[in-house]
Amino acid sequence: MTNLLVNADTYTVSGGRIRVRIGREGAQAVLEIEDDGQGIAPENLPRVFELFFQAESTADRAAGGLGIGLTLVQRLVSLHGGDVTARSGGRGMGATFTVRLPAIPVRAEAGTIPEPSGISASSRGVHASSG
Repeated sequence: MTNLLVNADTYTVSGGRIRVRIGREGAQAVLEIEDDGQGIAPENLPRVFELFFQAESTADRAAGGLGIGLTLVQRLVSLHGGDVTARSGGRGMGATFTVRLPAIPVRAEAGTIPEPSGISASSRGVHASSG
């Protein structure tokens, strides 16, 4: 999520908008980060998740970077059983990145989330305290 937010900030001019939406669609948790920034040219859209790929930056917005961040996002999301997609209307039209992950089922008690099977709170270094 951090990488997607940093990218949105990098490619959005001062005073631009970045919108973050989080929700659930069926059995999936959905995170969407949309900006009204530089956008992605149609010919570059299929390649944005390729390792070391960098679209040309405008002269006033040299982004730098190594072309690793979006590949890392895609691989981490995939390892968690999800997918990430990118959309853009083209240059100057902003971009939207959508992450879909399997949602954790909610227990019958409102607001409680079950522990993942095979992992206890203590094995993850989480300690409960009272008071």
